[in-house]
Amino acid sequence: MTIFVGSCLLLILVPLTLLVLYQWFLALCSFFYSQPSRRAERPPTRFLFIIPAHNEESGIAGTLTSFQRLDYPPDRYKILVVADRCTDGTAAAARRMDVECLERFDGRPGKGSALAWGIEEANKAGIEFDAVVIIDADTLVDRSLLSAFDMEFQAGRLVQQGYNYISNPWASPFTRIIAVTGVLRNGRYYAGKTVLGLPGMLTGTGMCLGAEVLNRQGWTAFSVGEDWEFSVALLLSGQHIYFNPVAKTFAKESQNLQQASHQRLRWASGRYAVMGSKVRELIREGIRRRSFSLIDSAVTLVAPNYSTQASLALLTVFGGLFTLGHPGWEYCFLWAAALLAGIGGYFMLGVFSTDAPAKALAGLLLVPVFLPWRLGIEILGLLGYGRGHWGRMSRAASSHHINR
Repeated sequence: MTIFVGSCLLLILVPLTLLVLYQWFLALCSFFYSQPSRRAERPPTRFLFIIPAHNEESGIAGTLTSFQRLDYPPDRYKILVVADRCTDGTAAAARRMDVECLERFDGRPGKGSALAWGIEEANKAGIEFDAVVIIDADTLVDRSLLSAFDMEFQAGRLVQQGYNYISNPWASPFTRIIAVTGVLRNGRYYAGKTVLGLPGMLTGTGMCLGAEVLNRQGWTAFSVGEDWEFSVALLLSGQHIYFNPVAKTFAKESQNLQQASHQRLRWASGRYAVMGSKVRELIREGIRRRSFSLIDSAVTLVAPNYSTQASLALLTVFGGLFTLGHPGWEYCFLWAAALLAGIGGYFMLGVFSTDAPAKALAGLLLVPVFLPWRLGIEILGLLGYGRGHWGRMSRAASSHHINR
């Protein structure tokens, strides 16, 4: 029995330890990132914002208002809202902000289809643009977003993913945990990849795609995990996805577990669907092309999120208790305890990387509930639940739940 338990523990401990060490390595590398200096002046890039929206009447005005603060020539960007199958006043709300809005009522449902249709309609209308920037309808843009994209676009980086944070980090214990993991994911993991010249992944909003790439590649991702799916398609076609730590957007986060469940389940399910169909291809092509970047992207795709890593480490600690007192297997418990400490330390690195560590620490109160909730989401996603159609997520406060 001890041999069986120990062997099972090793199946978790070995890959999880390698992953945590790699995350720590990228985090250390991220501290060497330095913002590039502006190069010789060229005509500013012409950007087309496409905002896919499904029943976002209540929030679209706030998103569009944030565009008014951009430090970029107004004549070098255009905003296009795609109101997809809306049954509320999303289109009217967008037009009241003096923004062009196209309404879509037929065709294949989903965000990916709305994006493909919006890009096609923009081309039909003769809108001239060098790059498309995709922003979700619940997202605020940083004033320097386009300047940051422009600088790297001029340097030849035709596909970029910006730093996606949240606009309400200190609203509740739930948002405080998400704030920490958001900093770790963007400011440490992906920023570390940027320093090393490794590709990032598209994350659904804050994406910048060159017109040249779209004309050649087309928008081909229509699954629930359209960002992961399109990322893989780009990488396999030889296109580098540059993570831009300076190009920042801020999405409205759910306030509690109940509000976030549907969205997280959809994300998890979409990622597992892409993982099941594309990881082998990434690894196979990585080996064939001798491309570490493709293999690294496969690791990014299969790596469990931080909360799942913590849950797995806790599982190995409890499992390690069964090996104590059995010669040759006692090390399992010590290894598991060290791994858990490494994951806890990584989380604390995220806490102190936020702009308000004391507020971030308050999110720890929710961890005993957050971890099993998140693990349950992952299990359901792995089983295929949540692969429904694109829909609006509720973010309103409820009096009987943790509020902001």
